[in-house]
Amino acid sequence: MGRSRRFLIGGVIILAALSYLIYGSMQEAMVYFKTPSELKAEGSAVEGKFLRIGGMVVVGSLEKDLEKRTFKFQITDGKESIPVYYQGVPPDLFLEGKGAVVEGKIGENKIFQASTIMAKHSEEYSPPKEGDHSKARSFVPTPEKMGQ
Repeated sequence: MGRSRRFLIGGVIILAALSYLIYGSMQEAMVYFKTPSELKAEGSAVEGKFLRIGGMVVVGSLEKDLEKRTFKFQITDGKESIPVYYQGVPPDLFLEGKGAVVEGKIGENKIFQASTIMAKHSEEYSPPKEGDHSKARSFVPTPEKMGQ
């Protein structure tokens, strides 16, 4: 076998190994979540499996016990709702009527036992109104502020 042929075969093997590693890493990094409607359609097949559920927190459904740091609420996609139980400290953006993705498992009582809550922020950006100086526009101090 010629020397150039060995290099070609070695290069193909290395390229295939790198492609496999990159593909595997991308599959692990992708974040998928199911909606409550998809979850209800799957029935008991998802019980005990680690899941991500995304939707809106139903207004009026949030019950919190701040001493025990427990939260009970409903998450909906507009068609179906799933009851969720979470113990811990939720993110600051977690509010009723706002989007959230919860991670965890469905318990025997059909209540989703969340281990993590990820609040979804608004995807709409509105620039500040002209003349509105209530919010800082830069982290870089101006020359006037540096002399203070």
